[in-house]
Amino acid sequence: MTDDKYGQSKAVDVLNARALNAKREYVRDLANRDDGEAVSLMVECLCDESWFLRDLAEQAFPKLGDRGATALLPLLEEGLWFTRVSAARVLGRMGFRPAVPGLLRLTEDANRTVADAAREALIAIGHQGGAARIAHAIYRLPPDSRRSRLDEFVARDRSLGSRIDRLTHSEELMNLADVEGLSDDSSAVRATEEGVEWEVLTGPPRSDLGPGDQGEGRG
Repeated sequence: MTDDKYGQSKAVDVLNARALNAKREYVRDLANRDDGEAVSLMVECLCDESWFLRDLAEQAFPKLGDRGATALLPLLEEGLWFTRVSAARVLGRMGFRPAVPGLLRLTEDANRTVADAAREALIAIGHQGGAARIAHAIYRLPPDSRRSRLDEFVARDRSLGSRIDRLTHSEELMNLADVEGLSDDSSAVRATEEGVEWEVLTGPPRSDLGPGDQGEGRG
């Protein structure tokens, strides 16, 4: 009987290993494809109940580029809590600036894990050229909410939070109607910050961001 149980256990282990490898291959294949169906299927992976599959998709999603990031925006507003967390993490890792308004709303999510993921994603975007975009979104909040959001940023990342706060005082930047191309490298932003050391403005890179997360943001 003991030998039978041992044999059954080994068989289950083999099946589990095969299942995990199959999931790895599946996500890897999707990430290497360049079509709309691959994006849709990868989004489905982020909605799956399997933590392992979601984690694989989170790591691979940046390979899909801006089209993949755009497909994630609706997930910030709907779905199960773990899907919203995954979407926030990916968008933050990608430095996807168009996600800023949605992430800002997500910081008010009733689920604390979701709200924290949204805050961390915004900080990641802020360190990838998105401080001005964040300031622009915060400026449009009611005064009390605006101050609360700025204080949250300062508490989590003093250098970035202080920079965002300064940017909200630039009427020219805050009144821009078209923010699609607004990044920290924009001439309008640089003109606002003339005379201030660039290294001081950007601050040191976050230690919890991977090597691939320090690049330029998009959007």
